Amino acid sequence: MTGMGMLRVCCWALSLSLIAAAPLAAQDVATHNQRGVELNAEGRHKEAIAEFEKALRLAPTQPVVRRNLALARASFGAALLQERAFEAAAGQYQAAIALLPEEAEFHMGLGWAFLGLQEPDRAVEALRRARDLNPNEVGVYRLLGEAYYHQGDMAAAVSAWEEGLRLRPGDQQLEGLITKAEGERRVYETYERRPGHHFTLRYVGDVQEELGKEILAILEQAYEDVGYDLNYYPRHEVEVVLYSDEDFVAITDLPSWVGGVFDERGGRIRIPVRGIQQTEHLRALLYHEYTHVVIRSVTGGRVPTWLNEGLALIEQRSPMNGEVEMVRQLAVKGVLPSLRTLNGSFVALSGSDARVDYAVSYVATRYLVDRWSLWDVQRLLQRVGDGVPFDGALEEATRLTLADFEQEWHESLITGN
Repeated sequence: MTGMGMLRVCCWALSLSLIAAAPLAAQDVATHNQRGVELNAEGRHKEAIAEFEKALRLAPTQPVVRRNLALARASFGAALLQERAFEAAAGQYQAAIALLPEEAEFHMGLGWAFLGLQEPDRAVEALRRARDLNPNEVGVYRLLGEAYYHQGDMAAAVSAWEEGLRLRPGDQQLEGLITKAEGERRVYETYERRPGHHFTLRYVGDVQEELGKEILAILEQAYEDVGYDLNYYPRHEVEVVLYSDEDFVAITDLPSWVGGVFDERGGRIRIPVRGIQQTEHLRALLYHEYTHVVIRSVTGGRVPTWLNEGLALIEQRSPMNGEVEMVRQLAVKGVLPSLRTLNGSFVALSGSDARVDYAVSYVATRYLVDRWSLWDVQRLLQRVGDGVPFDGALEEATRLTLADFEQEWHESLITGN
């Protein structure tokens, strides 16, 4: 986002009148303010905020201290956004806005945080305010378009991005967003829509109505089953889109072996018609993709791919005996991929490479659940959602570092214990 993370706080020289009236209090205010400036410059935002709050308590009408406190909170919010700690970031931006309500960047940051929290309605509200305060900021329109896109309002998304393009002609990212959104707008205008309780289904016309009902029924059961296992039930409605195979490829750019995907950016589960041919496979597919929705909601997406995919594979409740044996053989040969390397998207891989990475992810996660418990995994995910780095959360749950966990898991594969 343009400008985020580049906020500056101000050094403040006390006025002579204030010094004359209360020299000791004025000196304390200046000391706390200066210390806050220094701490914020070092990235020690919590400590900086504490210093500015002390200064503001001593001089509650001093505008420079008030502004410094607001900017320090916004700086902390920007740092939290980079860590994907969206809820904490939203709190910091809301506190900053309470101090300086006319600062456009604060509303931009708040909108970004709400997008991360999958609350597009609140994001739209915050970003519209940012646009009104600074209508010449391209970043506002980029984020506002994302918020509309997340809402499913493709026309409004295109309009926002086109306004950004007017301010910055030739911006290739905006041009690409507009092109894809135009394709999705056609889907939204021509596909059928069936609302459910926790889900909304959109589907191409050649999908039979009875199948649509069955899909919603499976999803509602997944909401209960996966929610129970991971101890989390998302508040927001999830949209599931069943595409023609041609539309799926055009909109997602994914390889032909992909039978479905949770699109974190838009918050949608996307499935090609070819992915729903068999009822047994359909149930596994829907449970798998919905698990990604839950994990994203709990953690803000801050878990490694191996655990994300491993839990999804466990929740899809399909036999994985062949994959388990394949991973055991890799361990015996000493060519098992390190879990640290399994932290990017698998969909860019070839089918055979993806199979290995999915299998390793499943077996490692299965070991984690069986060696400890599902409750420990729930706690691990929640701690990541609280802002604890993954390695620290894993160590809290297992009393092992990732390296020690991996070594213990490798030994269990080789020995069969």
